Amino acid sequence: MRWLSDRGCPARANPAIRTKRRRVSVRALKRKKSSKALILALLCVFLPLMAQAEDRVLRVAVDALPRFLGHPFGSTARPTIFTTSALYDGLIKFDDQGNILPWLAVSWENVDRNTWRFTLRKNVMFSNGRPLTTESIATAVQWLTSPESALDGVRGEIPFLKSVRIIDELNAEVITTIPVPIMPRFAGSLVMAEPEAFAALGRQGYAENPVGTGPFKVDDWRSNRIVMSAFRESWRAPKFDKLELYALPSISGRVQALLSGQVDVALTLGPDERVSVEAGGAILLSWIDPSVTAVSFVTTTDSPLQNVRVRQALNYAVNKDAIINNLFDGQTIPATQGVSHQAYGFNSNLAPYPFDPDKAKTMLEEEGYGDGFTFELITQIGMGSQSLAFQQVAVDLARVGVTMEIRQLPASAYLDAVLRDADHGGANAHATIWPAWPIFDALRPLLMHSCRRQPPWHCDKVIQPKIEEALVEWDQERGLALRHELMAYTRETAPAIFLYESPEFVGLSKRVSGYHQLHGHIAYHQIELAY
Repeated sequence: MRWLSDRGCPARANPAIRTKRRRVSVRALKRKKSSKALILALLCVFLPLMAQAEDRVLRVAVDALPRFLGHPFGSTARPTIFTTSALYDGLIKFDDQGNILPWLAVSWENVDRNTWRFTLRKNVMFSNGRPLTTESIATAVQWLTSPESALDGVRGEIPFLKSVRIIDELNAEVITTIPVPIMPRFAGSLVMAEPEAFAALGRQGYAENPVGTGPFKVDDWRSNRIVMSAFRESWRAPKFDKLELYALPSISGRVQALLSGQVDVALTLGPDERVSVEAGGAILLSWIDPSVTAVSFVTTTDSPLQNVRVRQALNYAVNKDAIINNLFDGQTIPATQGVSHQAYGFNSNLAPYPFDPDKAKTMLEEEGYGDGFTFELITQIGMGSQSLAFQQVAVDLARVGVTMEIRQLPASAYLDAVLRDADHGGANAHATIWPAWPIFDALRPLLMHSCRRQPPWHCDKVIQPKIEEALVEWDQERGLALRHELMAYTRETAPAIFLYESPEFVGLSKRVSGYHQLHGHIAYHQIELAY
């Protein structure tokens, strides 16, 4: 608006003068002999309103955009979920305590040990105007059981799907290859794609032109920016007009974009940004995400890390309390096991490995590594305080004679190395999380770090049968007991250095209210913007 005020129109910043200008009468305007003056007066009235309309845009800075674009079954992890939570919905969702809530499915019931019936919400529309029906459930299951979906992340989350039996437009039965007593928990990963568009466009075409039931639809998708517009007919319609996501890999870049007003939300920050964010007039939110940050060992290749006592020693060598207090402002707690406290099956009887470098040295000497050894950790660029945490782990390990070399990779290369490369990028460990999401169950991180994972980085054939038993156990008390046993065993065998329950930090402009995020799923429809 500066160009306008330079030409004799009052600046937007002065509401009193702006109001006075808006009251210019038609008669007064007619008295002006200059058409230029008339146009300028009208611009003074209407351009502020136009600017206000343009301001109904939420701009979000993320560390990366989804590698597989808008493919609905590509991944349930971040950064993908930051985008797909604006476009798609699953059958259920969770609250902050891990309780199941109705979402696209309003109810579900167990028919037999391999069959679950889901009832869909009425009057839900896709962004192309077609209604949500049980054909969407069939589309999801058919795709996730097809050879084409072999590398899709969602298929890895729900590997036991078999088929769908459609009863009517709102009721369908999902049939599994094995009994799955916690099947409703997995239903959040069954996102709904529009059947006709998915069939017509194919995987890549649909990824480039996604159609969902969420509050936004894609207008423009580029390598570093996504522009979306409001889908007003969505069953969870948004409260603003446009959503723009910008890929800014560095934390400093995201913070500067927030403080300069270029974005309204800066994701994946750290506690070190609190001073600059708040000094710049923004807000830093923090909470504990339902996951555990860890150094996960690759035990499927030959290295000292295949030795359980070596892995235990490395856990004793790391001062987790110091990392939490010095790097995370005390905003989280040490991890006691491979799952966070919000998850079903968390074992409250377990304690963290104590910091005991002398014991670590003794154990390493007893296992023949008194002179230490070297291993490589791969991690992702732009992780901020988490990157500093892994550097501190390296310092602690060096004090007991072990060298941990850190190699940082861009997000897409890191995910490829961890999830798809049988050699895991040639590394001996990777910086990863043990997530309770998307099912909020202790079995989730165990399945991820087990022989079921293809390709696996840790495959303990001793405990695998108990994981399988827990997965199909219908008796709730027995199922819980099995989970507690599994978590105790996992702590004891130390397939990772369990560091801390993962803290999350997000920077917000003060014009943003109603922001809520859970395991990367952002409730965009709840966000309001002040003007």
